[in-house]
Amino acid sequence: MGTADFSVKSLAALCNNAIGLDIVGVYTKPPKPSGRNYKIQKSDVHRFAEAEGIPVFHPKNFRSTDDVEKFRSLKPDVAVVSSYGLIIPQNLLEIPRYGFINIHASLLPRWRGASPIRSAILADDKRAGITIMKMDPGVDTGDIISMKSVDISAEMNHGELSNQLGDIGAAMIVETLNDLEGNLAKSYKQPEEGITYADKITKDSCKINWNDSAENISRCIRALAPTPAAWAEIGDLRIKIFSAEIVDMNEHSQCGLICEGLIVACRTGSLKLTEVQPSGKNRMSGDDFMRGHRNLIGATFNVG
Repeated sequence: MGTADFSVKSLAALCNNAIGLDIVGVYTKPPKPSGRNYKIQKSDVHRFAEAEGIPVFHPKNFRSTDDVEKFRSLKPDVAVVSSYGLIIPQNLLEIPRYGFINIHASLLPRWRGASPIRSAILADDKRAGITIMKMDPGVDTGDIISMKSVDISAEMNHGELSNQLGDIGAAMIVETLNDLEGNLAKSYKQPEEGITYADKITKDSCKINWNDSAENISRCIRALAPTPAAWAEIGDLRIKIFSAEIVDMNEHSQCGLICEGLIVACRTGSLKLTEVQPSGKNRMSGDDFMRGHRNLIGATFNVG
């Protein structure tokens, strides 16, 4: 059960395993309109499963008895969940013989919830990781089966960290299922201390607040890159920002001021925007953007 790009690596690893697994079905969120033309798009997990000839199911939720009974009819021994995006109700959790196993992209109990990788970057965590856990009715509260951590570099964005953790999670879930009974027997309760929750990312949370420090804004940009991407507006022009460099640590009174080289003043420090995408255009370097927008020097990004 998975939807996000992060999940594809684990599904591929299970398909290519050498331990005799039979994948009886893949669950993913329903196709939805996407892109400029709002064309109906299947998730990457959906497309991968279809290419492998695996039956795909995409209920909106599991409130329907028919959807629960369809799952039961597959007679699963175990269900693997990775960035699925739907709540798994108690009556579903009880169906597989060995329950549900979750590939969660944090070092639990830190960053339970929907966006653990982004939250780790935003909080300036020095380490992230994967926790393989047994699911229960709570939000990422189940027993830990195994855990592996990695360093977060100062330049790493969400896409890069997610890609690295996806590889780790894929290897760990194969190891877990290779001796599932033994690994379940060694599982342990999560610590009671150090619990934090990762909030969902909203459209408004992607808007840059130039009244903040350059360090915090830089982390925001990295946590949202490459998608959905942080954004800012100057007048009616919206600009997505994919990368930036801190160029000074001075205090500024005119936050959002655009200077030569697409350097923008923050409350403390300035950021050179190195890759951007104005509305209706392709991604480009900050320097290329400024060549066509020299008139913006001395203007100010919308701050409110």
